Amino acid sequence: MKRTVIDTIRRGFENTLANWPVILIRLGEVVVLTLLIIATIIAAVVPIAVSAGLSQLDLQRPEDAAQIFATLFIEHWILIVYLLLLFFAIFGVLIAVHSFVEAGSAQVFIDGERVPGFRAFAFDRWMLGGRKGWWPVFWIYNIAWSVGLLLPLALLLVTIVGMLVVGQTAGRVAIGCIGIVFAVLLLIPIAVLVGMWTQKAIAICVSRSLSALDALRAARREIRLDLGRHLGVWLLLMVISIVVAGFISGVSFPLSLGSHGHRTFLPLFFAPMQIALSVFQNAVSAAIGAWFLASFVALTEER
Repeated sequence: MKRTVIDTIRRGFENTLANWPVILIRLGEVVVLTLLIIATIIAAVVPIAVSAGLSQLDLQRPEDAAQIFATLFIEHWILIVYLLLLFFAIFGVLIAVHSFVEAGSAQVFIDGERVPGFRAFAFDRWMLGGRKGWWPVFWIYNIAWSVGLLLPLALLLVTIVGMLVVGQTAGRVAIGCIGIVFAVLLLIPIAVLVGMWTQKAIAICVSRSLSALDALRAARREIRLDLGRHLGVWLLLMVISIVVAGFISGVSFPLSLGSHGHRTFLPLFFAPMQIALSVFQNAVSAAIGAWFLASFVALTEER
């Protein structure tokens, strides 16, 4: 007998709670990725931007800013290409790190589904799952999001062509705004479907030791056959995450009121609480991310 959406989410919550060290690992991932981004910006992007003349950029004089950017693209196009390649390289590293963490977490949750009480966390099992599964999970993310973004990118391309064809400025602005709005609106259901697809594929990949393409095909087939429960689990967890994030933001908002005006002592007074809330918010986000994965593991491992 298939579980209901509520039962599946509750089972995922119990699995996440029983294997709580996974949350700490995912929180550590956020710290590592943040430090990696900051180090890249400081070590590579900032020196290149300064050498290219961006340090002379005056935001109060837009005509100078336009001239500097025009000069940058004409005279320093090699630097632009280098920065783009650097961006893709760093983005690839970020995806690889996240894939390792996700594969290891999936292994722990799969082990939890197969033992009484869900208690299955062991660091060596997490490492084993990460080592075995990070490469196919890496390609699951790349393939799924490449497929998902084809339609919005095509819409943006059509928008650009339309703006070039139309001669009037007002018409270009209208076409550009309409194209961007439709592309953004299209991204919402695509993000839901691709997010659901990747979570299911990761659970299948680690559980059955499949390749990225085979896991994506199996995930698409199983979601299509049981769309109601998969979509229900995803949307309900999404609503929970939005409500929790809104609550935390509501609590932290009064602490930032002193940052405006001349009451400069208030931000310093509330700084420890703001730091604590920021850490708590990241921990909650890590826990909800683990809950998503554990719930999809529960759907995949259902007997």
